[in-house]
Amino acid sequence: GFITPNERVLAWVRGQHNGGAIPLRQFIAAPRVINDTYGLFFYDPDGGYVSAFNKDYGYEFYGWRRGVMVVRGKDGTLWSGLTGIAFDGPRKGQRLERLPSMVTDWSYWLMLHPESTAYNLFDGKKYRLAELPTELSAEAKESMGAINPRLDASANVLGVEIGDRTKAYPLDAAGERACFMDDITDQSIAVFWYKPTRSAIAYHTTVNDRKLRFCADDVSPETAPFKDQETGTRWTLAGRAVDGPLKGQELQWVRSIQCRWYAWAAEYPATEVYTQPLK
Repeated sequence: GFITPNERVLAWVRGQHNGGAIPLRQFIAAPRVINDTYGLFFYDPDGGYVSAFNKDYGYEFYGWRRGVMVVRGKDGTLWSGLTGIAFDGPRKGQRLERLPSMVTDWSYWLMLHPESTAYNLFDGKKYRLAELPTELSAEAKESMGAINPRLDASANVLGVEIGDRTKAYPLDAAGERACFMDDITDQSIAVFWYKPTRSAIAYHTTVNDRKLRFCADDVSPETAPFKDQETGTRWTLAGRAVDGPLKGQELQWVRSIQCRWYAWAAEYPATEVYTQPLK
């Protein structure tokens, strides 16, 4: 097909289109915003993220605010492309509902989901192919302002939202595969990181009313690099148990997005930052 093995894709991990994926170059790199029956998608290469929300229509790329992409709705409301929260206009204060998703490589996703469907509306007209930018745009830099100094501006993080609390999980020094166990408010979560595909995602750790402790397992196959310590079940990056006593179970996705630190901190200046507990 027209998708190369190392193509970056946005993959659905749950919900109606579970297992499907959108190739970034072929569809969203040029317009930055897609309004479609599959969902509403915002691509901000400067901020290093793709946001996925429940389907809606009438949105278009508008500009930047504090280095973060701004999207305008059909009624003139202005939305943060990162958070999906309206900051100006008739719907100010409202938020779009995130879809469980992550960015990964097509070949890896296809290995996890051989039945996977790639977004197949490519006709060369509606969606113009565009290469993914490798540098920050001048416009994003110009609007950026002072950057929160707690991490490097371009640091790769997974931003997690639970209730009114937010937390950033630094990923760049996390190694080949990593799992961060954490508690936010009364929620126990696990953040999975898989460096070969530069992919991170967060899940709740309770399965069938039982709280599990997860770890990255160096000897597990690439298809299931994580393991729970209670049962020894192996889990995929998509939060599915594929080998062991809990085979067939799925972890509940935690609202999260992978992005650059400057973008997350611009929208959530009071965010917490995860630090590894002392052993």
